[in-house]
Amino acid sequence: GYEVRVAFNGEEALDVWEQFKPDLVISDIRMPKMNGFELAHELRKRNPSQKVILMTGYAEEAELLEQQKQHGFPFFTKPVDLPVLAKIVKEVLEGTYQPEYSF
Repeated sequence: GYEVRVAFNGEEALDVWEQFKPDLVISDIRMPKMNGFELAHELRKRNPSQKVILMTGYAEEAELLEQQKQHGFPFFTKPVDLPVLAKIVKEVLEGTYQPEYSF
């Protein structure tokens, strides 16, 4: 199983990250105070090997997420298919994730 922490905005996510140091961060793009892109880049500044998965429910952001693949951020559009998410989480954590699996 996984140990999970929740944050309600990007700034809170950074605080949780500092305390918890998770192996993987899954973040929505649209959040108050700091969006998911900003959070992902800040996490990578603090820990270049930090694993991050981004997601959005907005079609216009899907194109921006596609651009983020070059930075190694897998992404999903919502609603998320839970079996697919579980597979990608496992692959990201094991280091076997291939970017062509973006949904």
